[in-house]
Amino acid sequence: MRTKRTVIGLISATLLFTAVLARAETAVESFAKGETLLTKGEVGAALQSYAAAARADRGNQEYMQHYAMVRRIVDLRSRLETEQNPQRWEYTARALRAFYVSERVYSELLKVDQEIHSRLTSAESAVMLAETQLAMDRNSDAARTLAALQPSKATEMTQALLGIALVRSGKTDQAKQIAEKLNLPNGSGSSIMYAAARLHAASGESAKAMGLLKACFEATLPSQLEGFKSHAKDCPEFAALVSNPAFARVMETQSKMPESKCSGGSSCAGCPMSGKCPSQGKQ
Repeated sequence: MRTKRTVIGLISATLLFTAVLARAETAVESFAKGETLLTKGEVGAALQSYAAAARADRGNQEYMQHYAMVRRIVDLRSRLETEQNPQRWEYTARALRAFYVSERVYSELLKVDQEIHSRLTSAESAVMLAETQLAMDRNSDAARTLAALQPSKATEMTQALLGIALVRSGKTDQAKQIAEKLNLPNGSGSSIMYAAARLHAASGESAKAMGLLKACFEATLPSQLEGFKSHAKDCPEFAALVSNPAFARVMETQSKMPESKCSGGSSCAGCPMSGKCPSQGKQ
């Protein structure tokens, strides 16, 4: 009799464990589905999947955080469609694009950047849109975006990106002319030095490119340095330099910048193609 009760107990425990495991697998699958949907830009459907994952495993903080984050994005998207105040609209749009950049949701990022640039038509908005277009390999579109900017609005950054877009579009001679005229002022930031390094690398000026890349790394905040280095490893403009020992030495460069109290967040890890997020604009 005791043996029978023991067997029944084991069966019950096994069934309970199997049910818990099934729920865990369902939560994992729902979360993975949410990740895939989000990458495709299907934010509403991703929210539903994250909600399912959070309900299936209420103790998992990652699931809850993703659900809360995407729910906030759904709210921002809704507000963006109805906001009439230009300043509030821009603030909301920038918050939305910062999320899309961090999650690499390029299809939605492109839409936001196009709308921002159509409203602002500034050098900054042109840079944001062009960087997104380059990230999506829409190189001719990026060249047109930057070439259409009024000459009075052109900056070293817009010119560097225009040169990169031209090289990728097969117009290397035009890009070399831009590279020759590009003159960075003293105290230039890491983003423009990085763009200039990309342009010179694409134009065949490897020594100048690596010098600028080293200077960029030194001028980058420690919390953002890995973002630049990770991008450099996969950047098409540096592809021909990756096997060069000198490039490997440059990649070992450490930051010379002190870290501020507000710059260590993992959610703003220095993506070189992110343009200027709201927090950067306040600095």
